[in-house]
Amino acid sequence: MNKALISALNAQFERHDGMAVAVSGGVDSSLLLAAACNFYSAENCLAIIAVSPSLAASELSDARQVCRSLGVQLIEIQSNEIRNADYVVNKGDRCYWCKQELFTLAVPIAAQKNLPLAYGENFDDLQQPRAGRKSAEQHNVLAPLRDAKFTKDDVRKYARFLKLDVADKPAAPCLASRIAVGQAVSLESLNIVAEIEIQLRDWGYKIFRSRVVGEGQLSFEFADEELAAADEQRDKLAALARSHGCELVAIAAYRSGSVA
Repeated sequence: MNKALISALNAQFERHDGMAVAVSGGVDSSLLLAAACNFYSAENCLAIIAVSPSLAASELSDARQVCRSLGVQLIEIQSNEIRNADYVVNKGDRCYWCKQELFTLAVPIAAQKNLPLAYGENFDDLQQPRAGRKSAEQHNVLAPLRDAKFTKDDVRKYARFLKLDVADKPAAPCLASRIAVGQAVSLESLNIVAEIEIQLRDWGYKIFRSRVVGEGQLSFEFADEELAAADEQRDKLAALARSHGCELVAIAAYRSGSVA
């Protein structure tokens, strides 16, 4: 592991006496939390996760497991972005409204314990505009990994070094990211995506997305190495979509960072 990078991250930590981390169950926020616990001790850290219909049950389970392994307190807050019309209408700034809900709830909780709040944005994330970053800046939420210039690859390397169970976990953004811009985010669509992805995982697929691309229309994406197998199961996959009242309109290659 690059010692200079670790030193750069520790330099971010040195500015504070402890840290609260907004976790999601993914590798970025999990690594940030683990590194903070190593630097401060678990007693001087706090994990906060927003529980909502857009959070897959498996992500909540992973977040709980990481916190148990680190011995750090996890506070689960119920977030209600689904009640916000600006979020539901999904005009391209959904992430902003989601983060607004998260940070509005989480920052005061961290402040009660005299801790700054941080989140898991990394240096590679600067390569694309992220609406959530605007919200983080408005709420003075820290991004230590980004500021220490940790790339996604660096995050995974350090996570392996610290022996985190999620070190090689595929990226898993929120379920709402599966809904195409312009398609309203609803409890029904989130549940459809969640249930289908559970089934795809049970069938043995590793990297995939179920995307809502139109009213009652789904597109399934698979990693390149799984795409041929998925194409051979096209009838089975189409039946899965129909079982949720939808039409499967495409089977395509998965590309990291894409949204519906």
